[in-house]
Amino acid sequence: MNIGVSQCLLGVCCTYNGKSHPVEVIIKMNEKHQVVPVCPEVLGGLPIPRDPAEIQSMNPLVVETRYHQDVTKEYVLGAKKALDIFIQNDIQVALLKYRSPSCGCDGIYDGTFQHQLIDGQGVFAKMCQEHGIMLFHENEIEEFLKYIGKEDDYGTYFKDSTSI
Repeated sequence: MNIGVSQCLLGVCCTYNGKSHPVEVIIKMNEKHQVVPVCPEVLGGLPIPRDPAEIQSMNPLVVETRYHQDVTKEYVLGAKKALDIFIQNDIQVALLKYRSPSCGCDGIYDGTFQHQLIDGQGVFAKMCQEHGIMLFHENEIEEFLKYIGKEDDYGTYFKDSTSI
């Protein structure tokens, strides 16, 4: 089974601030399974590091940086490229970065840059769900492992891990 993942969860420094959010169980899983990493923001042409951005409006879609630069085009382009990679690799399930304006599933920031969460999906997460890809985020590792049938392989590792 091929598994899609936000590249930053594998320890790749590609977040807006040039850091990563490594999840040890996913890094371990990458050694034995086909894990397909993507960073839609980088695929859309945004640099590392970059100004933080949040979704200002879903309809019409508007993504802006803290300094009011419109980066909607880059977010949409990157999401389409990342989705194409997932489709080419027959990804049916993915673990994405929580709260991200690209990968956020089950919660994103409200667009005020005040760290206020709202229900919603990032640009890429929404495209994935519309394409039928099952999504989880890094705070749902146990559910993710159960869904892919790997809780016996990685469940003990997860329960013992202090890195998550």
